[in-house]
Amino acid sequence: MSDNDLVLSNDELNGLMVYYYDNCLPEYRADKEDDLWYGLQIGDRMFDLNVWLDDLTEEINCTVYECDWVDGNWQTNCRRSWTL
Repeated sequence: MSDNDLVLSNDELNGLMVYYYDNCLPEYRADKEDDLWYGLQIGDRMFDLNVWLDDLTEEINCTVYECDWVDGNWQTNCRRSWTL
């Protein structure tokens, strides 16, 4: 694990994976956008999921970021991430 890895509990990992496979991936495949962003709150943590296509491998990827509560809004924190 590197300093840039997002630390997640087993419940958070499972919740993110279920949300990605049940909601994000089917929508991404239907929309054919370059990349799409989704938000998911698990407990008191908020996450942004960025779904995107790797042009070299032609694989669909999902990068998860935690959000910080800033001035009454959730804001993506890109310092740490986890790739599904």
